[in-house]
Amino acid sequence: MLSTILEQSVNGIVTGSVYAIVAVGMTMIFGVLRAINFAHGEYYMLGTFGAWFAIDHLGLSYEASIVVGVLATIAVAYVVGQLVMRRMVGAPAESGVLATLGIALILQNTIILVFGGGYKFFAGGYIEPVSILGFSLAQQRILILVVCLLVFIGLELMVSYTRLGMAMRAVSQNVECCSVVGIDVPQVVLRTFMLGAALAALSGVLTAPVNVSVYGGMGELITFKTLPIIIMGGLGNVRGTFVAAMILGVAESLVATYVGLQFRDTVGFATLILMLMWRPHGLFSTQARF
Repeated sequence: MLSTILEQSVNGIVTGSVYAIVAVGMTMIFGVLRAINFAHGEYYMLGTFGAWFAIDHLGLSYEASIVVGVLATIAVAYVVGQLVMRRMVGAPAESGVLATLGIALILQNTIILVFGGGYKFFAGGYIEPVSILGFSLAQQRILILVVCLLVFIGLELMVSYTRLGMAMRAVSQNVECCSVVGIDVPQVVLRTFMLGAALAALSGVLTAPVNVSVYGGMGELITFKTLPIIIMGGLGNVRGTFVAAMILGVAESLVATYVGLQFRDTVGFATLILMLMWRPHGLFSTQARF
């Protein structure tokens, strides 16, 4: 029994790593914009479809498809950011909800219109198993763990030592003062939004070989999985988001094993309800943004 718990905990950490890469982009966007991006999961979907198209139609390798998927998503995010997200600075919260929900519908239905609504087989990735300390893990899952660690280390360095990172921290604390001292707030929002979309796309491409298939509505579930994570971790709190993603990933894995696979997705929604009732500001201080 102990070995089963350990094995499922490892699988949960892998799942949590996927959630963490997606959720950190959403929480960073909230940090600078004070609005939840309900279209965030669609960039996960766009990255996955970009990689699938590169492999299935262009004949590229999986490594090249990662670049194609992420770059295609960044291009879409740039257009959306210029047309919509920059204009949301200082706008009421209701505007952000309506705008991002509308973007989600547009992106999802565009993909379904172009590629169809059925499931597509994703042929890339490293699916060969590797035995580590008695546990058997696919190489792709190990890659997800490594990339997750590199992403968060990179974000820590970026936020602490780059001009964009310091501008993001400043905007997350006081938008009005940033405008007064000459920081281009809309540009900071745009770049943060593009970074968040790129991370979501990267997560999608990394997860596609594990999920095996891609489909037009896959972004919705990711968005709803991400919401309880960023709320549990504290809106705008990058480190808290990482811990919350790991907690949710392990909890889902254990529930699927010992309660039933059909109850796995309810863990996130139950967590969301409990957090909103008990501690809506999250388990970690919202003052520790970025």
